[in-house]
Order: sequence, then structure tokens, then C-alpha cells
Amino acid sequence: MVEKFNERANTIANEYWRLKEVTADKADAARLAEIEKLLEKGIGGKLQEQLAAEAKTLRKEKEDRSSASEKLEELKKEIAELTADLAPNLDLFVDDFFPYDSEHEPISEAYFMAITDIFFGSPQPSIKFKIATFSTAGIKVNSTDENSPLTILGYVIMIIQETAKHMLGMENIIDGCCKLLKQNEYAFIALGTLIKAGRVLMLKELKEISKREDREYKELVSLSTYDKELSNGVAYLVSDEWEYNMVKELSGEYEVTDFGEWVWRICNVEASGGEREGKRKNISTPNLDIHKIINFLRR
Repeated sequence: MVEKFNERANTIANEYWRLKEVTADKADAARLAEIEKLLEKGIGGKLQEQLAAEAKTLRKEKEDRSSASEKLEELKKEIAELTADLAPNLDLFVDDFFPYDSEHEPISEAYFMAITDIFFGSPQPSIKFKIATFSTAGIKVNSTDENSPLTILGYVIMIIQETAKHMLGMENIIDGCCKLLKQNEYAFIALGTLIKAGRVLMLKELKEISKREDREYKELVSLSTYDKELSNGVAYLVSDEWEYNMVKELSGEYEVTDFGEWVWRICNVEASGGEREGKRKNISTPNLDIHKIINFLRR
């Protein structure tokens, strides 16, 4: 555990964004190519001298960007490693809040922007869950109806840690859940339907939405078989097969949990071809291309 997690996170995050800025400028590369092409064709006089000097400067900047790109990749890994051992310096719980320990810096927006950029390719100033929000102010607990604040705190930290471990290729709970979902395609479809709906659904509603959007499966199986398998998929999601609940059921209504939603996001990133080095999906706007997901599940 990092003793001064907040300070370390802030320092690394600031360097992350500095390097991102250094590596982002593509205009200079185009300018250098343009000048070099002109110099090769042959020009003289003061224009040649000026352009030669500018080309020298741009080559140096290009080398610096190349070096910065390598450092940026190393820093991504360092941030993920730090986050895999997430241990924010917090104070006692007061008024639905775990504020930061006054003897430490608050975790900066730069860190939250960096880690969500690394996770999903979409920088966010905070990490929002249904049951809590992790931000520059601390960790706000949105509800304590079912669990204690300490339980919710541990749950939120677990999700973020496991996601970081996934990014690092370390053993983690999320990969195991993705594997289980790949073994039950209807559970994956049901989970995606719940997330896209963004609300609690009765089983009947869930089936109606899934049928309406899932043309491929409807053409492959009979309606009665589809209904039965989808019901089994939902039952599987609320079963004890999972280390952490994916979906919760109350009085016949189903709602995806924060953990279930994060598992879906990560599985969906892979299904859509947007793995670590590709384009990642915004955690708040799921891309529910069922056909791509089905192809992923059948691998």
C-alpha cells in the first residue's frame, strides 16, 4: 500500500497530461515533412537558411515526442499499477461523505481524468457509480439502505482495483466474469438490455426489448426457446455463481449493479474491438452492438 497515495497519484497524473500534450501535436510533423520535401528539391538564399534552421528544431521536437511517447506508455502502466493498489488517504465518514484526510492532498481531477482515459478512452473528472461518487472532494455515498458506508467504500475500491488489474493483465475478478458471460450468451444479452434501458425492468419488459433489438437470435431459434433461454440467462445473472452480484432482483424487478455494469463495459470494449491500445468506450454511454458482441462470445 502506498503511504501517500493521494500525493503520488497527483504527481503521476500531472506528468501523464504533460506528456499527452507533448505527444498530441501532429501539425509539427506535417510541417517538417513539408519543409524537408522542399529542401530536397533545392532552394537557396535566406529562405533555405531559415527553413533548414526550422527543420533542425522540428527534428529535435520530433525526437522529444518519440521519447515522450515511450515515457507515456511507461506512465500508463505506472498509473494502472498504482490504481491496482488503490488506497486513497481518507478521513472518517461524515454526512454521507468520506472526505480526504486533511494531512494529505485531495486527489486531483487530473488523476480521475487520467485513469478514466486509460480505462475507457474517455477522460472524466470523477468516477460515478450508482451507490457512490469518487471525486476531488472524496467519496460520497449515495445510499446506505442496504449496506454500511464501509461496505460501499470497499466495494467501490474493489471495482477500480480490479479494473486496473485487468488493464495490466494481472489476475482479476472481472476477467473471470467476462469468461462466464461468454459461456452464457443469453445472460450477456439480458445484461446489455438492462444497461441500455438504464432503469429497473420486469422480466416481461426485458424480454420484449431484447426480442425487438435482437433480430439475429430470433431468426435462429423459436420464440418459446428464446423466451426460455433469456429467462435462464436472467436467473443466471442473479445467481450465486458470481463473486459479486451482477444483477439484483426485488419483487420481480431487475436492476444491474455497479459491478455488473463495469464488467459489461470492459467485456463490451473487447467485443467492439476497442481493447487497451484501441478505441475505448465511454463508461457512461454503452455501445450495445449485439451482433458484434455475439461474434465475440462465439470466439
